[in-house]
Amino acid sequence: MLNYNIYNHIDDEEFLEIEKRLASIEIIMIDKLSSYGFKLTHSVEGNDALIVDFTADDGLFMGNIGLVCIDNPDGAVFSFYVTKSYDELESRYFVKQFISENESLFFYEQNIDLVLDKAIKLYQLWDKSYVYENNTNY
Repeated sequence: MLNYNIYNHIDDEEFLEIEKRLASIEIIMIDKLSSYGFKLTHSVEGNDALIVDFTADDGLFMGNIGLVCIDNPDGAVFSFYVTKSYDELESRYFVKQFISENESLFFYEQNIDLVLDKAIKLYQLWDKSYVYENNTNY
């Protein structure tokens, strides 16, 4: 039994199974994203949340690429996101896009390389003017 479970529709056994499967995906993501300057924020193992999140900060841009569990009454689903932001004149300009949403964990186990490639391409494509023009941080 877990000491602390933040999910309403995922019991302790399911939590541990999802955590184990996400840990395998996390290893693949570490291998691929580290060469692009992304670092794992916290390992899914030992985290209260079922999330795999990476951050990058190159001095101009900051960003995230990650996979998050969504606790639905009909069963857990997962969404994969990419963000990019920069600070200028005491303002933060920020964009976020979901690469895929509400998919099964099996989907990501089978397609993580494709999803990661798409996220990396988007992150690299988004320049300062794109982030400014598509800012969602109002």
